[in-house]
Amino acid sequence: MKKRHLALTLTVLAVTAFFLFNLCISSTPEWDEFENKKFNDLFVTIDYTDYIRENVSFDSIDLRIITIRKGDNFWKIARKYGVNIDTLIGANPLWDSLVAREEQSIVVPSENGAMHFIQSFSEIDTLPELYSTEKEKIVIQDLPPLYRIYRAFAEEKKPVAVFIRGAKPLPGKMADKLALQYELREKFRSPLGGRFTSFFGQRNHPIFRIRSFHNGIDIAAPTGTYVGAARAGRVIGTGWMGGYGKAVIVQHDNGFKTLYGHLSRICTANGRTVKAGSLIGRVGSTGFSTGPHLHFTLWQHGKLINPMKVLW
Repeated sequence: MKKRHLALTLTVLAVTAFFLFNLCISSTPEWDEFENKKFNDLFVTIDYTDYIRENVSFDSIDLRIITIRKGDNFWKIARKYGVNIDTLIGANPLWDSLVAREEQSIVVPSENGAMHFIQSFSEIDTLPELYSTEKEKIVIQDLPPLYRIYRAFAEEKKPVAVFIRGAKPLPGKMADKLALQYELREKFRSPLGGRFTSFFGQRNHPIFRIRSFHNGIDIAAPTGTYVGAARAGRVIGTGWMGGYGKAVIVQHDNGFKTLYGHLSRICTANGRTVKAGSLIGRVGSTGFSTGPHLHFTLWQHGKLINPMKVLW
């Protein structure tokens, strides 16, 4: 008799749990534009990094909270902690700029991937297609036991964090200003793989030892390394270009123009049409240079643009 009573009780509990589980899935609206606004509004009075520190953790992924110090930039932080810039953007969805500020706190995951916030657990099934990945790479934040049941009746439903291993962030989950930069970046590719050694802006000139404006970025790589066009276009300049040494200039659509300097060898010619990634030269140290590297400058309609806006 006792066994039958126990079995009946367990059956009722199981049916109730199943009902409540489905209720909590179906009763929460999908994350749409309204939910995105609610997500942003949540951090009007609450600091995002404090929220992550106090509410979000993963079993197999660490989330560090890093404070920006003088001389830091997001690329240096990414390199220091072994992740890419996409990962930092995905973990900090409220950024509206890629200019780091002193004393700014940021979230740095322990591996590459994208952070995504959901309002409904049913959204998880849509993420593999959304991020072009496998379901096994999706990790849900640590949650208390029976949280889904609790959530079905809670008045205030905090967003749940999901980490998609190896994925890039979605422009639709970024601040509008940064989303525009991100979409621009997708139209370019890096002219070579290498280490950034000097950035756009004021710097101490490595040869003349004076403070001066650096109109591009320097990417260090061994002599002879393949240099490819950052975007499809037409070659409009080749040859010796003063301090840039042997250099190539490519005109692209939408008013963009790129320069590739300090080459050891030029592998293209004026008037030639090139595709993104087409060989245009080899890394060298010609002109005013202290070692083998590529100097890369970017313009749009004659105005200088920080190349880091497109070479992340």
